Amino acid sequence: MSRAWRSWALALLVAAVFFWGVVSLFNRQFASGELYPEFSTLRTDRLGTKLLFDSLGKLPGITVERNFLPMEFLPRDGATLVLLGVNPMRVNWDDAIFLRPVERIASRGNRVVVALYLDVDNPLPKQEAFDRPEEPKTKGLKKPETPQEPPIKSLWKVSLKIESDAKNPHPLYFGRAEGWRVRDKLDEKILSIERDFGKGSVVLMAESADFTNQSAVAMDRLQQVSATLGPYRRIVFDEEHLGLAESGSVVGMARQFRLMGLALGLGLCAALFIWRNASGFPPPAVSRSVERFSGRTSQAGLLTLLKRHIPPAELAAVCWREWLSTNRHEATPERRKQAEAIVAGAAGRPVEATREIQALLHAKGEL
Repeated sequence: MSRAWRSWALALLVAAVFFWGVVSLFNRQFASGELYPEFSTLRTDRLGTKLLFDSLGKLPGITVERNFLPMEFLPRDGATLVLLGVNPMRVNWDDAIFLRPVERIASRGNRVVVALYLDVDNPLPKQEAFDRPEEPKTKGLKKPETPQEPPIKSLWKVSLKIESDAKNPHPLYFGRAEGWRVRDKLDEKILSIERDFGKGSVVLMAESADFTNQSAVAMDRLQQVSATLGPYRRIVFDEEHLGLAESGSVVGMARQFRLMGLALGLGLCAALFIWRNASGFPPPAVSRSVERFSGRTSQAGLLTLLKRHIPPAELAAVCWREWLSTNRHEATPERRKQAEAIVAGAAGRPVEATREIQALLHAKGEL
């Protein structure tokens, strides 16, 4: 094996090992679900909810789906829409963005479950952040005398409370819930409430831990989860509010129809095609240098051949006969007679005669 072949084989081996390592790393991350946000049904670790999603899908008569579109596009009614891991410090509680859409979905005959989640690993916010929104910063305007209440408190009559102790197992709870039914309560802390809206209902939960894989393995909250999901046979887990939205791209379509393997194969074929055209395969054999001889050009050879076989006095006549053999129909009989008369008198001047014939044939009008 030559040195060039050994170099190519080593480079190909290194590329194959690198490619295998990248694919293995991605497969491991996708299998564990670490690339997905917490409380996603695509995540398989303790912070995901894939175990509950798969378990519900195996129950007879139960249909489980994932939603990657805005929740306003819920196609049918008579379903339970589950929104997990809603951070109360990041969600926009504006009535037109969150509260009103949830009310409209519930009023159509659906059950909307909104489970909150407060990250205790980060510094806990002050209580005023829940009870009163930040006043707008304006210049030259007088501040309102009484601050406006957040929409969840003014429209839904629900106030959120928080305890500053990070070791508290239930740092977030509901302090007031006028018009809501209490579903779960621990001492004075209200952890889950429910209210009817039109044909459906809305369930607010202060925690999302009951839906995680860790809780499903422990099987200590399955009865509460079943009661929270309600009587509907169609359950939709919303992924859009977690940041997993359908982009509508070619990659998203390929992922939906499980064509990633085909795309990987096409990419490998493209890489092999580029590599094949970038170098010889097999390497070209060493060829001897070709001796090149200089001499007359093809035009000079043609002129010599014409001079040797056609006398100058007959050159115009020979050209005229060759032209007539293939283009006779392009000239009228009158023009052919005139051209023959020019040829008859072209002795000693073939170039001028051919130019006169060319001008005669290209002249406009009927002669």
